Parts: sequence; structure tokens; C-alpha cells
Amino acid sequence: MSFYTVWNHLVQHKEEIVWAAIFGLIFALISDVLSPDSRIRAAIRHLNNRWSEHSAYLLARRIQELEKYKKQLADARWQYLFAFQVIFMILFSFCLGSAFWVISETGPFRIHPDIVEQLLRLSLCCFGVGVGLSVSGFMHVWRDTPEKVQAVVRKIGLEIENLQKMLRTKSPHDET
Repeated sequence: MSFYTVWNHLVQHKEEIVWAAIFGLIFALISDVLSPDSRIRAAIRHLNNRWSEHSAYLLARRIQELEKYKKQLADARWQYLFAFQVIFMILFSFCLGSAFWVISETGPFRIHPDIVEQLLRLSLCCFGVGVGLSVSGFMHVWRDTPEKVQAVVRKIGLEIENLQKMLRTKSPHDET
């Protein structure tokens, strides 16, 4: 296959390639956010911590939010609850895909081929989402061991300590 034919293919299918790249980025972001030690979550926590430095009230509220999140992560049931939620999402997406497939195979909808095609695409999409959720759930449960979760809990504990130091250094009349 020559460079010219590859380039022609890219030029002829640029819209599909752009959509594939967009969906690839979206699924990469989703899979990163599902992890407790996510870089995106850490960046959002950092931005929220920086934003809360503006007043003592915001610092106190942010400390309460982080302590609540730390308590949630420290609970071992959280990881199992997440796994069960993923299982139910997988079951729902496969059931929805099966329903679309069965509807596309029934007599009244066979009259118009466009409806059948759309229903088959929807069922394929639901099956794909189910497979993606199952892989993502498996990777989450396999990758996020209790030791990694405890490391995140320790990191959040350090963030809370730093925010408490800032809160102590704030003057008592700075309540805005």
C-alpha cells in the first residue's frame, strides 16, 4: 500500500477519523476518571484547593468536603459498590441492546429498512457500551487495589493538613 492511497483514504474519511479521535479521547477521559488515583481528579482537587484559599469560609468548607471524600475512599465497601454499579450498568446496556435487536427483528418494523438499520445500529452501540463497561470495570477492580486506594487516602490526608495550616494562618476577620 503506497503513501498516496493511505493519504487518499485519510482525506476521504476525515470526518470519521475526527469522530473516532473525539470518542477515543472521551473514553480515555472516562477510564481515567474511574480510577481513584486519577490525574484528572487530582487536578480538579488541586484547582478546588487553590480556589478555596481565597477565604477562611471556603477553606473550612473545602476541608469538610475532602474529609468526607477521604472517609468514602477509606471504606472498603466503596470499591465493591462501584463494581456492583458497573455490573448493573453492563446488564442494563446488554438488555437495552437486546431489546433493540428483538424489535428490529419483529414484523411491523421490517417494513421500513431504515428503521431496521437504525435499530440494529442502536443495539450494536449498546452491546459496544456493555463490552466497554465490562473491560473498564474489570480494569478498575484489577488495577485499584486496596493499597492504591490507601495511598490516595494518605495523599488526601496531606492535602487536608495543608489546608488546615492555611486556615490557621488566616486572620479571624477574613471571612469573605
